Amino acid sequence: MAELPNFDKLLWLAKHRPEQLNSLQKQLNDEFIQQSNHSAALNALRSDLDKKLLRCNTVEQRCHAISLLMHQKLSTLDNLLNQPNAFYGKQAKILPFTTQTPHKPVR
Repeated sequence: MAELPNFDKLLWLAKHRPEQLNSLQKQLNDEFIQQSNHSAALNALRSDLDKKLLRCNTVEQRCHAISLLMHQKLSTLDNLLNQPNAFYGKQAKILPFTTQTPHKPVR
């Protein structure tokens, strides 16, 4: 796995070469996701985050979008850990498909 530079180097990249910092971030994310047992879910999460970040114009907006997503995921995890029956007990109501006889035209 690629080595993460120290904070000062990351700060310098953010100020002077943001495209290089984005490339490093993508590389590290790809390596992490490939090593994970949950790669499909993580790829979906990353795709969702990338779409949200594309709409951001400033660093502060990006930070806020990431923070909001983290809080949503932590809230879901909190609910799962503290109320597992409520999480697993949710079931969709399955409606049966009925076959209809074709209507005869009225003359």
